[in-house]
Amino acid sequence: MGRGPAVTAGGPAVLAGPGDVTASWCTDVLARSGALAPGARVAAVTSEPIGTGQMAETVRLHLAVDPAGAGPATVVAKFASTDATSRSTGVALDAYRIEVGIYRDVAGRLAGRVPRCHFAAGGEGEGWFTVVLDEVVGASQGEQLEGCDATRAAGALAELAGVHASTWESRSLGALPWLARWGPDSARTTAQLVAPLYPGFLERYGDRLQPEHRDLGRRFVARLEAWLGGRTGGHAVTHGDFRLDNLLFAGDDPRPWVVDWQTALWAPAVGDVAYFVGGSLTTEVRRAAESDLVGGYRAALEAGGVAGGGGPGFDDDYRRAAFGGMFMAIGASMLVKRTERGDTMFTTNFTRHAQHVLDLDAEAALPGGAR
Repeated sequence: MGRGPAVTAGGPAVLAGPGDVTASWCTDVLARSGALAPGARVAAVTSEPIGTGQMAETVRLHLAVDPAGAGPATVVAKFASTDATSRSTGVALDAYRIEVGIYRDVAGRLAGRVPRCHFAAGGEGEGWFTVVLDEVVGASQGEQLEGCDATRAAGALAELAGVHASTWESRSLGALPWLARWGPDSARTTAQLVAPLYPGFLERYGDRLQPEHRDLGRRFVARLEAWLGGRTGGHAVTHGDFRLDNLLFAGDDPRPWVVDWQTALWAPAVGDVAYFVGGSLTTEVRRAAESDLVGGYRAALEAGGVAGGGGPGFDDDYRRAAFGGMFMAIGASMLVKRTERGDTMFTTNFTRHAQHVLDLDAEAALPGGAR
């Protein structure tokens, strides 16, 4: 893939990375969004990296605004990964176009905490994209490896319920082709992509996994197509990777801001719930709090206008959805650039989700029952 900015028609350029950011570009972006006072400008800009994203590069832009106080002191900017493997994966999975679409077309409809977007463009063709967001000042990223307590988990699930309830069975959102991209052939195509990755996953990580979890993975990938094609439940805009690393918490407030929408999908909402509960809590905390947490999510969903809090089939839908974290760990770990933290995260997530499946006896809820 070539490197270089693409210019949007009549608007600011889509940049290849933070090295291309200029003060005049920031002025254009923020003036168009209304974040600068009339006549104000960004006189200078510097950047610093945020996090260690696997498929994108995120930075904090420090802005010297003239006159002082006439605009934000910082914003967050996100670009396509400079790593060729990760960027190719982002393009193949349509991750960049999805994130741009969420911030540009959907975020304003979500009853949840999503940072204000000043600019979102690109993501097609070679994948170059740029998103500029308000920084959630004073907030810190959740820590996936440590997990969270039940109070913070309940706050996250309440926020998730708001996102789901505000988009529940929306005909207009369900008609967006980049969001509702799951068709009849998708299960087969996805299974053919991900299932062959599992032997390599075991070769790389097998000595870090328990035998019962490795064996569960073998049984799961053998039935992956049936699982992908058999997911059920009420549809909404789902985050697709709703976990602590993609949530920002401010102080003692347990309700987070939700970021990193590259995996958003029009899909059964229960997938987000099982994925968060199974992976963002340690097994011990999850076992103690799961019933109350899931019940709280369903109550919040019903309070948001979804009759029955997800319907009478929710429990079986939830059990089937518990496999989603295993699916994500296998696919993501083998398709993005490898890092030490990434290795630890993928094995931790796989272990937690596999144990979640076993605790729920979720294999029995798969199409065709347990084998």
